[in-house]
Amino acid sequence: MKKTLALLAVAAMMFTAGCGAQKAAEDAANTATEKVEQAADAAKDAAETAANALVVTAEDAAAAMQKIKEGDKSGIALGGVVPGVKVDVVTEMYGQPIENDGTILAFENGLDAKVKNNTVEEISTSYAGIPTPAGIEVGMEATELNYADVYGTANAVEEKDGNTVYKYLSSDKKWAINFVTRDGRITSIVCGLNK
Repeated sequence: MKKTLALLAVAAMMFTAGCGAQKAAEDAANTATEKVEQAADAAKDAAETAANALVVTAEDAAAAMQKIKEGDKSGIALGGVVPGVKVDVVTEMYGQPIENDGTILAFENGLDAKVKNNTVEEISTSYAGIPTPAGIEVGMEATELNYADVYGTANAVEEKDGNTVYKYLSSDKKWAINFVTRDGRITSIVCGLNK
C-alpha cells in the first residue's frame, strides 16, 4: 500500500510538472508569436515611412532640378541630375545607359546612377566634364572647393584609403555631395540622398 501511494504521489508530481512545462512552453510560444507580430508591424511601418519619404524626395528633387535649370548654383547635383529623380529623367537627358546591371546605370559621358525602385539614389563620376551646379568637376584642384561661394567649408572631412573626402550637406540635410581628392585634385564626385 505504501508503495502504491508513493507511486501515485510520484505520478501526480510528474503529471503536475508536465502540465507546468506544457504551460511554460505555451507561454513562450505566445510570447514569441507576439514579438514576431510586433517586428512585422514595425517593419511594415518602416517600409511605409520610407515609401512616403521617397515620394517627398522625388517632389523635392524635381523642384531642385527646376531651380538648377533657372541658374541656382547652390543645388547638390551632378551633370544637372539631382538624387531622388526617376530614371526616365536621366535617360531623357543622357540617352539610354551603355551598361545596366539593374542597380547601376552607366552612361556614355561617364555619369553613373545608382537606382532603386526606378529612382536615382546616387549619381557619381570619375570623369571630367560633368560639373556640379557651381561648376566644380573632376580634375580641378581641391582648393577650388574653398573658393566656390556655394561650398566653402565642408560639413565633414575624412581621410580614407589615401584619399581626402570633403562632404557637403544640403541646407535641409536631405542630400549630400562628396568630393574625393588625391594629391590635391578632385578624382571623383558622388551625390546622393544623405543616409
